Amino acid sequence: MRRSSSAPVDFRSDTMTKPTEAMVRHMMSAEVGDDCWGTDPTTRALEERCADLFGKEAALFTSSGTLSNQLALRAHTVPGDEVVVDASTHIVVYEGAQSADLGHVVFNILNAENGLVTAQHLDNVFGDRARGPSYAMPTLLCLENTVNWHGGCVLPLDEMRRLRERSTAMGMVTHLDGARLPNAAVATGVSMAEYASTVDTVSVCFSKALGAPFGSVLAGPADVIKKAKRFRKWYGGDLHQNGYLAAAADYALTHHMDRIAEDHENAALLAKLLAENPLFKPEIHDPMTNIVVVDVTATGLGPEEFCDRAAEVGVLLGDWKPGTVRAVLSMLVDEEGVRAAADRLNLLADTSAKAA
Repeated sequence: MRRSSSAPVDFRSDTMTKPTEAMVRHMMSAEVGDDCWGTDPTTRALEERCADLFGKEAALFTSSGTLSNQLALRAHTVPGDEVVVDASTHIVVYEGAQSADLGHVVFNILNAENGLVTAQHLDNVFGDRARGPSYAMPTLLCLENTVNWHGGCVLPLDEMRRLRERSTAMGMVTHLDGARLPNAAVATGVSMAEYASTVDTVSVCFSKALGAPFGSVLAGPADVIKKAKRFRKWYGGDLHQNGYLAAAADYALTHHMDRIAEDHENAALLAKLLAENPLFKPEIHDPMTNIVVVDVTATGLGPEEFCDRAAEVGVLLGDWKPGTVRAVLSMLVDEEGVRAAADRLNLLADTSAKAA
């Protein structure tokens, strides 16, 4: 679904996508039951498909990536456990309160360059504080791939394998927040199952690059997914005729994986066009996936004001890290839209800098 000629170019997030007409037809034709009773055939089929797709024993359809992550955290830990995680991850930036309130865990925060955790980062985990029966012990390593906060960086498969070896030796299990794992798979040619083979559980969103209106999935060992399903009920996450939503996710997996490469090409084009203006400094000049983070300090505008001014000229952006804005490419925007947006943003930057 592309924008009309009169609509703004929307780079705010890939979650802004809406179901295509074909997806809606697929949703409306879904066979449904009551998922709370385990009798929704379309949901069951999606979960079986995802378990197979990610190479895991079982899978659980959930309403969001946040819920999938929180269910994994709860299923893998007990109150007082320590979770090792990078500072830039979604679980820390956006889920810190939930993790404390619902999971009763403590974070051991890493500070990896571009959020790309390596096995070396784990070497100091046991020695960085007092350890023993009376203290928190690291039991869970959480990773993110791609790294949203750092422009969609991809955590390499080889490093994930090394992390798996090291974390296992330290007695930890590993969860992967793979909200945009489809982007990593398309960018590298590594299957999602290969990435998932390096972790115990993985969550993947359907409502981002894949363009579904709703949902995420958590996949892993059958006993862990059984625990997660129990907590999903506790957290109010069980739904009834879930199949209509599961059908959208199923359609997205079937029809929208192949087109993700187009988003990556458009992200690279946007970064290139903006980098030609010295007032813009892309965090990554050649992004691998669909996220472009740009420093706008030289325009004389702060990120919030820059986003407001950009919206006035028909380009919607996200106010991001200090001094930066974020653009996320999705099926909402084609190459023509990228070029039009770049022209408007360059003109805005030049005008603002002259007025400053």
